Amino acid sequence: METIYLDELFLLNLVIDYFLLLGTAKICALPFRRGRFLAGAALGAVWCCLSLVPKLAWLDGPVMRPVLAAAMTLVAFGPERRLWRCMGAFLGVSALFGGAVFAAGLYQGSRTWQSGGGRIVRLDMRVLVISFALCWGLVSLVFRRTVKNAQRRVLDVTLQRRGRTVRLRALEDTGNGLYDPLTGCAALVAEAEAVRELFSPQEAVYLYGPATEAVEHIPGLRLIPYAGIGGDGHLLAAFRPDKIMVEGRERQDLIAAVAPKTIGTDGSYQAVL
Repeated sequence: METIYLDELFLLNLVIDYFLLLGTAKICALPFRRGRFLAGAALGAVWCCLSLVPKLAWLDGPVMRPVLAAAMTLVAFGPERRLWRCMGAFLGVSALFGGAVFAAGLYQGSRTWQSGGGRIVRLDMRVLVISFALCWGLVSLVFRRTVKNAQRRVLDVTLQRRGRTVRLRALEDTGNGLYDPLTGCAALVAEAEAVRELFSPQEAVYLYGPATEAVEHIPGLRLIPYAGIGGDGHLLAAFRPDKIMVEGRERQDLIAAVAPKTIGTDGSYQAVL
């Protein structure tokens, strides 16, 4: 009888699931939230161990596997706006990595045992590392552009104004030198669509037009000069929110400027900081 050590199985699945989630983040050009990825990987590892219990073998059935994938995606990528896209990428990466590792195990002649609805391969760690390295290189090559985008730092930002709150993603741009000449504060530049909920419907329509008209019709807005960002002339409408939170920390050295046009090209961020 083959002996299965749960601690070994848990650790192996934890490492594999973590790198699967990391690969998914690369493909989807998402920031690396390693704490969330580790939590998602731990969920998958615990699920795998529980599925070996005879009374819980149904956890490894074909119906429950998509449930596990959805749960891991939610834990790892919960704050993202396109969870279905993340889940699809996660399933694709899992199929690619899993197929490569399984093929390597069969080629090596590794022993296998049955578990629920599938088969588990006991692999030599060297084969596992080599298989993952090859698959990782393939993903990086095919998705070179999105891998490069994933290395950008995208921050969670919360803006509050007159009792209204919006949450958005901001690309940290070290080359962004925009600031308010009146106060000397740096400026966060956000898409009009991302901040429209901070204004009344009557005010929001002016966010998409010339900055001068926005300032004229919306109390509390003022003009600041800009360069390098699309908009009307060389001016942006700006305002000081009641509160700005960046990655959970309040920032009092920032104001918010509104760009009438879309800033990001792939929807991964709606502002530049």
